[in-house]
Amino acid sequence: MFRLLSLSILHHRVLGSFNLAFCKEENQERYPNDIYTSVVIGVNGIGKSYLLRAIADILSFLDGLREGRKYSKSPVDYKFSIKYRIGIANYEFTNIDALEPAGRARRNYIHTVCKRNGEKVGIEQMEIPARIIASTMTVTDKFTTVNSGRYIYKGIRNENSPGTTGTRTMIRKTVSGLLHSLDVKEGFRQELVELLAHMGLQPRLEVNYTVHYRDVFLNPNMTSEHLCYLFDNQEKCFENRNSLLWGTKNFNKLREDAARLERVASFLRNLAVKNENVKKVVLNYSLLEDPYRITEDRDVIEALSAIDLLSFPSLKVYKGDTNFEFNESSSGETHLLCQLIGIMSDIEHGSIVLIDEPENSSHPNWQINYIEWLKSIFKHYSDSHFVITTHSHFILSDLSPESSDVIALERKNGMIKDGLEDVSTFNWSVDDILYRVFGVSNTRNHAFESDIMTLYTMMSEGSDDFLTIRRLTNWLSSFELPENDPLKEILNQARRYVEA
Repeated sequence: MFRLLSLSILHHRVLGSFNLAFCKEENQERYPNDIYTSVVIGVNGIGKSYLLRAIADILSFLDGLREGRKYSKSPVDYKFSIKYRIGIANYEFTNIDALEPAGRARRNYIHTVCKRNGEKVGIEQMEIPARIIASTMTVTDKFTTVNSGRYIYKGIRNENSPGTTGTRTMIRKTVSGLLHSLDVKEGFRQELVELLAHMGLQPRLEVNYTVHYRDVFLNPNMTSEHLCYLFDNQEKCFENRNSLLWGTKNFNKLREDAARLERVASFLRNLAVKNENVKKVVLNYSLLEDPYRITEDRDVIEALSAIDLLSFPSLKVYKGDTNFEFNESSSGETHLLCQLIGIMSDIEHGSIVLIDEPENSSHPNWQINYIEWLKSIFKHYSDSHFVITTHSHFILSDLSPESSDVIALERKNGMIKDGLEDVSTFNWSVDDILYRVFGVSNTRNHAFESDIMTLYTMMSEGSDDFLTIRRLTNWLSSFELPENDPLKEILNQARRYVEA
């Protein structure tokens, strides 16, 4: 069981300094049936995405040290202390207490201290989460895009060119996750069927590839030698091209593996025979109805994609009597499918999953059901911890107090703090959450009116509970009301009541 307990940071360039708890003390030893969720909210610009990045970077740093990676410079440029629980042991990884030499090395933050149950231990005695998954569908996410060790980036930015984003990158990563999980992850197919059902889709999922340069490479007499000839003599073989195939570099790696090269040549021979009179050759695989076929072809498919002989994959889903490709579906539907499939394909027992703004482009009904879907789809991973940042009050409406925390970031006196203490939003109405958590009122907000009536009743009855009256007065005064709103007079009366 993995639980992120707390994170303290000093002098972060965006976040500044703070100390935040992510798991209620009474829940730290509890092993619920649900995944544990910590939901982080806060105004734009306060640093929610940077907070997730910090968690990922610090745990990845620990993973690298534990695996023997040598660092000339720390991947984090601030002081930190992260505490977590695995099984029955509590761990702390920090560079705050580390003794550092004077001079330039002091700014590298590379010297660290490891503790297990409060006692200093060697790096080899530190357990760490099985996976550190960074999941996001935003184009401006702050995560590192390069996978390393146990860290896995599941976002829409290109790992080799982080400034590049797009649907093709997202679908390519989704297909890659599907192909590597169908035959190796127990229960993956059932999780996939359940996800499709939640979204009102049939239990059918197809992936398609179009073969490039059909006239050149689909040859019933194709051999490894001829394949090498085609790549070595591209000027002769591709008269209309002005540049080399972008997969040429990858082909030079492929030709070093004679057995794999022969499998590719054999695959192209068979395709040529099967599609002798077909102008456009498309490879079609049904991932749920016939998963073994794509499993058998996976290695060749990856090789052909790498050497530019296959198009980007397309994914097709079925709704009712119709079918459509991912890029034809709504952005919310595409994002949610790709995000959850991405997590499903890499999560292991005892993981930490960092999800940045899952509500993007999603219908309110999906936002309301989001946590329930996570619990249902990942019910076999109740030993994992999900940390979610959001602006959506809908997502907060289904948080069980036994397996969740809400962290409301607010900046006071230059410090980020959790503005909520021991608050459970489970079964609250949307109005309640808007009002009590996000601090937003409207003229029909029953929670706002309830607090006004409570304040008015306490004054009418001559209550001497001045602390409650003052708290309600200060809270209600924080909302902007029209100048002629009669509620303002009630608040003025309340202030005079307390003063008197």
